[in-house]
Amino acid sequence: MKQYDLAFKTLNILADGKFHSGEIIAQQTHCSRVSIWKAIAQLKSLGIEIFSVRNKGYRLTKTMSLLNENTLRRELGELAQFVHLDFHQVIESTNTYLMQTAQEKPHATVVATNMQTKGKGRRGRIWQSRIGESLTVSILWKFSKGASQLSGLSLVIGIALQRAMRKLELTNTFLKWPNDLLMKIDNDYFKIAGLLIELQGDMESRCTAVIGIGLNYELSDVFKKKIDQPAMGIKNILDPAMGINKVAALLVKEIIHILSDFDKSDFSVFREEWLASHAFANQYVKFKKANDDELFGIIQDVGRDGSLKILKEDGQTELLLTGELSQA
Repeated sequence: MKQYDLAFKTLNILADGKFHSGEIIAQQTHCSRVSIWKAIAQLKSLGIEIFSVRNKGYRLTKTMSLLNENTLRRELGELAQFVHLDFHQVIESTNTYLMQTAQEKPHATVVATNMQTKGKGRRGRIWQSRIGESLTVSILWKFSKGASQLSGLSLVIGIALQRAMRKLELTNTFLKWPNDLLMKIDNDYFKIAGLLIELQGDMESRCTAVIGIGLNYELSDVFKKKIDQPAMGIKNILDPAMGINKVAALLVKEIIHILSDFDKSDFSVFREEWLASHAFANQYVKFKKANDDELFGIIQDVGRDGSLKILKEDGQTELLLTGELSQA
């Protein structure tokens, strides 16, 4: 049995938010009461709050949504025959894991996890994640072209996320250049997903991409305070039938489909679709470059290569390929 197998079998039983006695959990998992006690302690070490009441048993503070390998594989349907699902209950970072094993892993490997302990965000940030509150998936894609031909890849993946949101019947989501998915409520934007793309390989021939997706599924108030910008989860606005495994499978399907198309084309094919969901089109913004220099201006367009065109305060325009965008 792997390190966290019994702990997560126990957690799946407790996920309904009701009391379950140690004896019943032991019977359901075919192990001893002592093993269950150790599993509970392991779950607590992962930051999960569990009540223990004499003569009643164990209970979570609320219901919890968990990824399940078999359920996820079933939700992937026919695509499960094409992708290589590599499921982990707990992992340091899905992106780091794939970057370290990219040479040996097959094309279209999908790594999914219930918890990252050292999740990676853009520009060296930590991607905050918590069991039952965030959905984390990374995909390994071995392109037939070089890194120099992958301009706009992050925007293309954003389109896949947006397509998934539409299939989930979420109509007020928008794309923030270059890598965030936002929910607009009244005049405010809340981050619901982000992505991190890391590349290996040659600039001109073959290149491998590791595409990490983090989706805010159900955020507690305590967890929101750890995120450095306004954020929200999507669970409470979804159809109740759309559980976390269905959502994860839908994201993977849309990403795989768009990667297959992008491998044979470039961003220009997708440009109009991206612009239709552009969060800050024609708005005054602040842009922080990779060297931390800042500029202010009005977004004018997105180029055929995915670059951002900004009309600066001095009347000059600038094309930008990397950096951080925010409302001024």
